Amino acid sequence: MISIEAKMKQASNRPTGFDYLRLLLATGVIAQHTVNTSYGQAAAEALFHSPARAVFGLIVPMFFSLSGFLVAGSLERNRTLFSFLGLRGLRLLPALIFEVTLSALVLGLAFTDFALVDYFSDPEFRSYFWNIVGHIHYHLPGVFLNNPAPRIVNGQLWTIPAELKCYISLAALSLIGVMGRRSLTGWIVLLTQLVLAALAIRYGVEDPTLVSPYVLVGCFMIGVCAFRLKDRIFLSGYAAILAAAATSLLFLIPRGDWFLPIPVTYLTVYLGTQNPKKRGLLLSGDYSYGLYLYGFPIQQAVATQSWTHEWWINFILAYPLAFGLAVLSWWMVEKPAMKLKSIMYRVEDYLLRLRMVDWHSRRVFGMAAQASVALGITPPSAKESSWQDDEKVPRGGNL
Repeated sequence: MISIEAKMKQASNRPTGFDYLRLLLATGVIAQHTVNTSYGQAAAEALFHSPARAVFGLIVPMFFSLSGFLVAGSLERNRTLFSFLGLRGLRLLPALIFEVTLSALVLGLAFTDFALVDYFSDPEFRSYFWNIVGHIHYHLPGVFLNNPAPRIVNGQLWTIPAELKCYISLAALSLIGVMGRRSLTGWIVLLTQLVLAALAIRYGVEDPTLVSPYVLVGCFMIGVCAFRLKDRIFLSGYAAILAAAATSLLFLIPRGDWFLPIPVTYLTVYLGTQNPKKRGLLLSGDYSYGLYLYGFPIQQAVATQSWTHEWWINFILAYPLAFGLAVLSWWMVEKPAMKLKSIMYRVEDYLLRLRMVDWHSRRVFGMAAQASVALGITPPSAKESSWQDDEKVPRGGNL
């Protein structure tokens, strides 16, 4: 067996498994949505009441575990919460703004049954833009009224509030110093699972077609903890098989979803740390986020034609269109937006200088103290060392 840390070092801390996994999961989301966009919500519920739930239900939790693991690396590399949250915003918001605007001003106009005056004057048109800040609205005026999944423009946006909760939770734990204390990581794992167990008793299964947002936040936090303990967690193919079996079983038993985070995260990290040969055309950019965002609206557009109401026809037609739009989004929106991080770093330097901090020589003693300096708050005691006690945290790096 080999530790996560050693496995990642073999790939220069950039294993291609995470790239392939993100793309595979985004493709799985589109494949899953062929059911409700082709046959309607009742068919989706029937699918998720079948053993297939053990496969399709795994997709989004794995996305969140993967995100937690990689985002923890970003948190470690950045000097302050200002730069960490800034990078998160630069990575996620531009594509989301583009998708919401494109849906409202192009897709909606193309497929609405309303007159243009009525479309633009309807409150649903204005409220749709609240999606940008995580207040989710699924409908645009008169759009997709006769589809098998009527009126829903982008059903995949349901995960955005959970993503925001993940970043807020991680930032809060960092601000109070918890994430700067590695000794507390095990307690975070235990507390996360205890909270989910309590919620399982309280809420049970609200909707079999979805995994609870609380479970998704739990997967994210366990992913963060896995990164923190990467030198102490060992990878084994047999253990990964057991984790996959455990997740399948948990999906099939009542309230089993609430105990997914630990086995899902182990399976995700095991797969992500593999390092198959990188294919330049396929992995020339990160197209997974675009696929995740644009897939559902395109599938709904395809489903406006009744002859496409077979899952395989929907997939064959929608996937290439979604992939093409994801490529355009990466090169025209997402990647250019990341160039703004140089401005963000200059602002960060200015905020640090306001406190007369010499960041060139200061050691990293915890994200809480760093954030306090950047935000103008008196930092707490920094006696306990952080993740990289005797190393400078490099500026920037991969997200």
